[in-house]
Amino acid sequence: MKPAAVLDIGSSKIVCLCGSFVNHDGITVHGVSVCPYNGYQGGVFADHRSLHNAIVESVSKAEQEARMRIREAAISVPAPFSKIILTEATLPIGNRGKRVMAEDIDDVISLSLKKVKLSGYVLMHSTPVSFTVGGAVSSALPTGAKTEELGALVSHMYVQEEFVRAMEQALAPLDIEISMSVSSQLCAALAIIPEKERVRPAILIDVGYTHTDVSIVENAALTDIRTIDIGGKHLSSDLAFGLDIPLETAEQVKRRFVFLQEPLSSTEIVRTPTGAKRVDHAAIELILEARAGELVTLIRAALKEMGISPEASPITYLTGGGIAMMKGGIDYLKRGLQLEIQRDTPWVADMDTPNYTSCFAALDFVLRATSDDIVTNTSPGTLMDRLRNLFTK
Repeated sequence: MKPAAVLDIGSSKIVCLCGSFVNHDGITVHGVSVCPYNGYQGGVFADHRSLHNAIVESVSKAEQEARMRIREAAISVPAPFSKIILTEATLPIGNRGKRVMAEDIDDVISLSLKKVKLSGYVLMHSTPVSFTVGGAVSSALPTGAKTEELGALVSHMYVQEEFVRAMEQALAPLDIEISMSVSSQLCAALAIIPEKERVRPAILIDVGYTHTDVSIVENAALTDIRTIDIGGKHLSSDLAFGLDIPLETAEQVKRRFVFLQEPLSSTEIVRTPTGAKRVDHAAIELILEARAGELVTLIRAALKEMGISPEASPITYLTGGGIAMMKGGIDYLKRGLQLEIQRDTPWVADMDTPNYTSCFAALDFVLRATSDDIVTNTSPGTLMDRLRNLFTK
């Protein structure tokens, strides 16, 4: 199968990943490159030159490793640059025995899209949350069902026009076109959460470097998302300030810390470029748990806003870097959120960590969407095939 390339735009790094399916059973990585940059905050890039340089470097290194020229790339869009809009539509089913045809599903989704009035954004993808046939609501594709009216609740995912322009400007010198834009959160949800667990609303918590995204996924669609401006960087920054040590040293201290565990010693030796200092472990614990506790409180508030109650025991998955990669971090979140949280990542040799989940999930999404020469857009005749790929993963 023809390889595809994905640019995953993280909050602190750019990943360019080029790969292809092996009989749809796994992904062969042809080339990959990870480049740090100055990131973004609140849906705004801090330094466009840093962004452009990181994209150019990551693409160039991935091309060298893959020994191939990348001519087009899909862009994995972070949550702060995207927007979800849910709309409903109904379509009378004409003659043909009152049975739902593939074009009827295309038409009802198009009708729902016409209800959206949004400026400054570009459509990425429209995914049905559910269909209504004969008064019954179901996630199953209703092709062939007999009814007089077809209803659909559809999730429309949009990306900021400014984000797309920034990507186009960075890729223009490389003569690379954007093949499609995809939601990083949707891709991760479909890759991590099994289909049977998405029948009822499931939760994906993605703890990044500068922010945390909390997403609700139903069937093959995102129905809500919240971005919290706390990530792994804030825990390190708090340590750096509280202990009066460089940020790089604070990162090392953070990685050694273990949540919910008695330390072997009451003090810790912290080595900095200017020397070593002895620090009370209680001070480290106080700083880290204060910020982690704030994150838990904000996640609980976000879930409440989205209508999710811990008492309902929703399926919850954790991904990203930050607290997800700290020892005992997942147990700390379980206790604080009172949720049974699971962590799962696509397995890839040498890159089997949560902070690489988004790029592999995006590549998997793109390869599925473009398999069998399917084009990912909203044109008639292609939507049904893409829906089958998403719903039957």
